Amino acid sequence: MRGLWKCTNSIYNGKRSSSWMYLEGKKNVTVLSGTNSKRLLIDAATKKCLGVEVILPSGETHVFKAKYETIVSSGVFESPKLLMLSGIGPKDELAKFNIETVVDSPHVGQNLLDHPILPHVFRLEDGNGLDHHLLRAGLEHDAAVSAYRWKNQGPYTSGLLELVGLPRIDERLMKYPEYVAAKKANGGLDPFGPAGQPHFEIDFVPMFSDAFQWHIPTPPSGDYLTVIVDLLRPQSRSGTVELNSADPLVQPKINLNFFAEDLDILAMREGVRWVDDVLMRGEGMRDMIREDYPWPMPRTSDAAMDKMILERSQTGFHPCGSARMAPDVARGVVDGTLKVFGVGKLRVIDASVIPVIPDCRIQNSVYAIAEKVYTPRDTIGMRDTS
Repeated sequence: MRGLWKCTNSIYNGKRSSSWMYLEGKKNVTVLSGTNSKRLLIDAATKKCLGVEVILPSGETHVFKAKYETIVSSGVFESPKLLMLSGIGPKDELAKFNIETVVDSPHVGQNLLDHPILPHVFRLEDGNGLDHHLLRAGLEHDAAVSAYRWKNQGPYTSGLLELVGLPRIDERLMKYPEYVAAKKANGGLDPFGPAGQPHFEIDFVPMFSDAFQWHIPTPPSGDYLTVIVDLLRPQSRSGTVELNSADPLVQPKINLNFFAEDLDILAMREGVRWVDDVLMRGEGMRDMIREDYPWPMPRTSDAAMDKMILERSQTGFHPCGSARMAPDVARGVVDGTLKVFGVGKLRVIDASVIPVIPDCRIQNSVYAIAEKVYTPRDTIGMRDTS
């Protein structure tokens, strides 16, 4: 995709449609809320997964046995953690926590990928944002709440990301010797979009979006535009999920390792400058764009821009890859049917298996993985319900 696109939202008749809704009315499915996976039960002789041991909200443990196979679907951070707690992972890492190695699988918890993003805020000419309708108390807010509550209409029915830009900025990148050298080393193909993919996803939120600006005070008055620049194919691909403890209730150690490659900083810097030029000089938008909030962006200084990117970039909430699919255990964790290498009757089915981060959002890919992978009946599924 290239250019401007209207978002496809999981919203129907003004209400969010969530992925868990397929469970409604399914009498053969039991969801245990507040339950944590402790370890997979793996037979040492046959190297087959027999089921799972869990920690109930009461603190008691319980064992579930699988008739056919066990499916781990705990997400990008918890799935590799559960594998490692069960002895499936890098041998040296498991030894640090006195966990006996069942399968030396070096890529468990490696190859963690995500989209780094940089959010930026402009003040808008009054009357062109949704801040008064959604953020602040007043007549506009009361009207928006009433329209949603009684008629299922109004701004509360929006996903707020109505429009997304998907540009390439080849002419900007080609001005830098570092980029030219990286392209030459890549066989003449653009490292950020070798098949012509867009370099960025640009999100436009017509209000001050505190979800992305949690470290900046919400402005008390006025209308604002939050612009989010999302690098789609970062060259930094060395994120990790590691154990902090052998205690299953302790969260894993997560390192997205953004900007491990300097080329990503260069690309992000030019992407931010590109979209700023479009907004501040483009016909239509320039008439309503006002100053930066809360402080001016240092657009003319590469060093100052790089510092800002390193200080203010954050996750795009699109993590994947920590139990990636590959031809063999030397290159990944699961095969093409998402069966875990080295252990029978065990699969991982969630975003952790995605080996190359998708352009734009990962939601459709996750849905497709869940829908298309063959799963026999009478399985045990450990799913992250948080």
